[in-house]
Amino acid sequence: MFDMAFFGKAFVKRIQEFSRDHDDAHLRLEVVTTTGERLDTLEFKALETGARLSTRDDRLVFLPYSLIAFIDVAALQDRRVPGFELSTSAD
Repeated sequence: MFDMAFFGKAFVKRIQEFSRDHDDAHLRLEVVTTTGERLDTLEFKALETGARLSTRDDRLVFLPYSLIAFIDVAALQDRRVPGFELSTSAD
């Protein structure tokens, strides 16, 4: 089970190492609840009784630790083709 101590310095250090291991990639953090809801998180604040999340879909959520099933962290990769241009003329 998660608690405030889990999200302390050791967790932050692991996240930073993960980012460095992926060429200082930007990261995506999803909190998955016990009901399967995936909360795409912009800001995570560990509190005594749960976590306060600010999500990408403009929600502020308080989630008791007992409702967190797992945390999913992924490196964001830009998969756009360099130099791609959209034609605006009828050639």
